[in-house]
Amino acid sequence: MTITTKKLCTSLLITAALGASMNMAWAAESLEDRIKTLENKLAEKSEIESDNAMSAKLYATVRPSLTYFNVKDNNRVEVTDFLSFAGIYSEAELGGGWTAMAHGEWGFDIAGDAEFGKARRASVGLSYDTYGKIAFGKDRAIDYLLHATHVDIFNHRASPFAYDQIGKDAFFTDNQITYANTWDTITFMAGFKFAKGDGVDYAEQSIAGLGYDKNGLHFAVSFKSTDTGAVDNTDTVAVSYAQQITDDFYLAAMYQDEEEIGTLDVSVGYQLTDKYKVKAGYYDFDDGVSTKASESNNGFNVTLERQFTPKLRTHIEVLTKSYDNFEDEVAFAIGLKYDIAVNWKS
Repeated sequence: MTITTKKLCTSLLITAALGASMNMAWAAESLEDRIKTLENKLAEKSEIESDNAMSAKLYATVRPSLTYFNVKDNNRVEVTDFLSFAGIYSEAELGGGWTAMAHGEWGFDIAGDAEFGKARRASVGLSYDTYGKIAFGKDRAIDYLLHATHVDIFNHRASPFAYDQIGKDAFFTDNQITYANTWDTITFMAGFKFAKGDGVDYAEQSIAGLGYDKNGLHFAVSFKSTDTGAVDNTDTVAVSYAQQITDDFYLAAMYQDEEEIGTLDVSVGYQLTDKYKVKAGYYDFDDGVSTKASESNNGFNVTLERQFTPKLRTHIEVLTKSYDNFEDEVAFAIGLKYDIAVNWKS
């Protein structure tokens, strides 16, 4: 073989090696690009799924009680129900910070025929990260959310006992539109209830309030105006305070003034051990009536709770009611509270 031929062979081998090296580099680069493209697609898919995430919760609480009533000579024992109910709540992420929600809740009375009965909630809402939440339908009364929920710590259908005597719309308000938003420690809530053919062709009830919450401390104030079309507007001012003073000690109070009617509820809770808690309350209801027809009353209650599991607890409770013009009442109850909840997420 001549030198020229050797050079030619060497050149061919070098060329082939360079070609193979270039092919391998191209293949590696192509593989990296494909992996990156796949990762981007997966990220986009994950983002789409996240923007359309949906969650739902099916829940119920069963609250039977055996209650002894003493009203003068009328003594009786009954199976009572301290507001058992069941409901479903759902949220759907719409993307861009928007969320839709729907809530339905219905009560059933173990003390009666236990039919699945009166609707407590039936509402649909929409919220945005910074703009707050707006909802339509029947839902918790704003008075309750700002004030009464903080003193409503007892296992009784009439708790809070003075607030409960205000009557309709004290706990739930129907035919309404509500708005709520929170900025750090400040919460603003407003609601409008519209009339349903009772002669009022505009908002029958309007309410607005502010709440302050920080480090276990709560203050709130609200103003409500009600127009039934029959008499002058009824204005209600309410204030409340609640504080987790220590890990074991809780104190809350609420006062509201509705023209001539005044209510005061005070609640105290103390954690005795991991399983036992004692609660006590005082209430005063003044209906503003100065004659013997007045149903003004006040009273106190003491409750001892035993927590068996996070979902199951029992209690014993003594409640007294003293009336200005009627016979006083005493009730002694032994009850059970069992909570059920099932969650879904997609």
